Parts: sequence; C-alpha cells; structure tokens
Amino acid sequence: MTKNQVLNLSTSHPLTTLDTDKMSQFGRLNNTIEGLFSATGDGQTELALAKKVTLNQARTTYTFTLWKDSYWSNGDLITAKDFVYSWQRALAPQTKAPDADLFVGIHNARKILDGRLPATQLGVSAPSKFKLVVRLDHPMAELPQRLTYPLFGPQNERIARKFGKRYGTQPQYQVYAGPFMVATTGNTKTHWHMVPNPHYWDRDHVYLSRINVNVYRSPKKSWHAYQSGKLDEVRLWSQSNMKSYEKQAAYTARPYSKMVLLAYRQNGPKVIINQLLQQKAARLAISHAVDREKLAQASYGNTSLPAQGIVPAGLSRGQRGTADFAAAQPNQKTLTYQPQLAKKEWQSALKAMGTKHVTLSVSYLNAINSEKLAKKLQQQLETTLPGLTITLKHRSWVIDEQTGPLEADLTILTQRAQYADPLAMLALYTSSSTANLGHWSNPTYDELIAEASNAPSFNSHRWQTLLKADGVLMTQQGVTPLLQPASTYLINPKLNGVQYNTVGTQSNFKEAYFVK
Repeated sequence: MTKNQVLNLSTSHPLTTLDTDKMSQFGRLNNTIEGLFSATGDGQTELALAKKVTLNQARTTYTFTLWKDSYWSNGDLITAKDFVYSWQRALAPQTKAPDADLFVGIHNARKILDGRLPATQLGVSAPSKFKLVVRLDHPMAELPQRLTYPLFGPQNERIARKFGKRYGTQPQYQVYAGPFMVATTGNTKTHWHMVPNPHYWDRDHVYLSRINVNVYRSPKKSWHAYQSGKLDEVRLWSQSNMKSYEKQAAYTARPYSKMVLLAYRQNGPKVIINQLLQQKAARLAISHAVDREKLAQASYGNTSLPAQGIVPAGLSRGQRGTADFAAAQPNQKTLTYQPQLAKKEWQSALKAMGTKHVTLSVSYLNAINSEKLAKKLQQQLETTLPGLTITLKHRSWVIDEQTGPLEADLTILTQRAQYADPLAMLALYTSSSTANLGHWSNPTYDELIAEASNAPSFNSHRWQTLLKADGVLMTQQGVTPLLQPASTYLINPKLNGVQYNTVGTQSNFKEAYFVK
C-alpha cells in the first residue's frame, strides 16, 4: 500500500442531511451506516451487526442475536433497542422515510403507513440488550436482502433525543455505526469528508485514512479535476469520451439495477387524455413506437441495455444460479420496436376517442442523459405515431424528496431496485404502492405479488409467480420500461478493494486501499 490512503471523489449535490429517514438516496453516506446484514458484491447477504439469526418453523419470526462489542462512533454500545427505535421512527407520521414501503410485510407496517396504528405497534421488539425479535405478517423469503438497505440500520435514540430537531442536520449532531463517519470540521458547501470510525467493530480492515467528497456543478469541472489528479474517479458523460477511453485500464462500465421507464398519468386535468392513456392499446402503441437500442445509444451510450421487462438484468438469478430473471421475463414482444403495429394500435386508440390529433406532455429530469433521452423519445414517438405532438418539460431534482405526483401526461422516471430480488421492482406497481405514481391498477397483478410476497422460500413456484406478474404488467403496459442504464467511469487504477454493488447502495469503501 501507499502511505497516502486518501480517496478523492466527486458529487453533483451538496450534503443536505445525515438523517437516514430523510434520505431518498444514500450515495457515499452508505459507508457510514451498517445494519443486521450487509450485501456482498454478488448480491448475496452476510451477517454484519448480527452475530446469528434463527427462524421459527412458520418462518414468520426472526430472532437476531447482536454482537456485544459493536459501538457507535461516539463509543456508545449498539443494542437491540437502537434497531427498534430506528424502525419505528422511519414509519412514524412525523418522519415517514421516503422508502418506508420497504417495511411492509413486517407485522403491522401496512396499518401504520395507512395511519390505522401507531408506529409503536410495529412487529419489532428488544426482549434483552442484544436480542432483537422481528415478527412478520407472512413469510418473506427476501427479508435478508431487504435488511441490507441502509434504512434498516440502527439509530442512536439517546443522541436523537438529545439533539431533537438538530439531529442529523450537521455532522456534530449524528453518530455512526458504519466503517466511516462524517468529520465534524472542515466541511463547506462544496466539500465534505469522511474519516474512519474509531469504534467500528472491524476497524482493522478499514485502510483509507480519509474520503474527500467534492461538489462539482458541471461535468466539465470534475473532468478537469480528474485530469489534474485531484479526483480518483470521474464519470464519462459524452459518447466520444467513452469510445476514447474504453480500452484504458482506468475505464469501467458499471451496471446498476435500475430501470428508466415511462409512467402514464391517467387522472390529469384533461379528460380526453386520461381516457386515451387508460386504453391499453395507446400504451402498447407508445411502447412499440420506441426503438430502445437507438434510444440508449443517443442518451446513456452503448453500455446501457434495452429493457426486457421491468426487472433489470443481473438483479436476481434462479436457484441454481444460471437463469437471470430479466432474460426469462415473458411478453418481451410488448417492448420490441414494431412501428407498423404501433401505428395500428395508436389509430385504434384515437378512433375510440373520436379524434385524429392529440398533444401529450413529457416530463424529464433536468440532467444531461435525461434531456438527450427525452428529445430522442419525442422524435421517435412523433415520427411513428400519426397525429401525435409531444411537448417536453423538464423538472428539477429535489434532493431527498420523493417524486410525485405526476405533473405531465408521460413522465420519464428512473426506478432503482433497493434489494436483490425481482420483488424489489415488481412490488412497486401494486395498487397500494406509493411508488406507483401513475396509479395503474390490476387485481390479478396484486394477487400475484401478494402470493410471491407470502412465499416462505426462494422456490420455483415463487419464481414462476413473479414471472406471471411481470407478464401481466408488460401485457397491460402499466408502466413502459425503456432501458437499463450503465454508468461509465475512469477510476484510478491504483485503487483496490472497492466493492461495487449492482443493487441497493453503489460503492462500499470499507476495505478500499491504494497500491504503489
């Protein structure tokens, strides 16, 4: 290793909160958080703050035994009550974390989210200092995968109550259970940094002495910083840069389990547009009018993948580790470029409305790739679908807030899988899901998702049930998947030991180090 173990990273957004219940994305901060399980690089799980776990015969009660020598960054002991407090706080009406739906399936979570019970009735308890009991409404085969997500980490109740409204607003008002902590001094609006947590249980395997995170407002500035040696990682945005550097040792294309998709607003201010988009034929026409390969090339680049369904490639495999769920998804023809069929479907939908012309608005995120994608999508839809005019409107990205409600007829969204299971994507489009912004609803789909959610193990029946659900969603085009983006980077070749996850949180720097 080198003597200087300082990692320099970039971000486009300043640090806004250190309160895990207020984060919609954890970014670099996932390195300050640890829970009962942690994710491995291949999407599997391993115990972290939990020493062991046992299940009852019905697989509806998990009993976790915590390590007795795990400490917060301030030296406080991490106990089972820290998990109880954290989970109840995430569901409480006054906080209600952006990803609170992830708790559904734990006893009473749904009723708490619906306002029918207080958060104290959540099925989690601490019968002793290092014993945590989690009761479920039904078996949840994917629970360990869910629990790797940072939202399920502990929170120090003593510290939260001590600081009250100031809790998590500044580094000095937060403590950490992960390998790193945010330094309390030296941070500005354009810079913050992490240092090793001195009380972390596995401190001997944390090699970096500091992680600098610098805010760059433009890709051009971050590119110059990398070129001058001030950054160890830079994202490539332009197609020419990707081609120029793809054969260098520093180049990497990093896939991630997320999907860029179109959501349909079916309850907007114009009745005729609502009635149009409520027609399956109209939604299928839009899907069939999209040339996804050209769309990917024009926006995110050749490393991105055309959608095969709502579940991204590489998210989950079959029991024997051979079948990728994404490749096995049924009804993939609903996502193929078929311009002649699209025209017929579109004309049929317009005829049913008694009109020959319609104008639809398309909303996209005000970012480089999103704008390119929106303009290409506009061109493809207007060229293929007769009588259609598309108006584009960009929206700003508000940090740590959920998207919604939809403000355009069609909205380009990016949906991430928070854990390594097809259910992570498919459960988002049930009638009761807060992520289902278009409010598409199908009782058969809801029943299939409920059946898969209740499965006691990752058996073949559960797998087939999830495939059937995906088939219903694609046949109806409740949402229209477009592509699975991959990010391309140049990374300092001397940096080793980074765990790049494809799901949940992206980069784990716990065992990262530089070599000479």
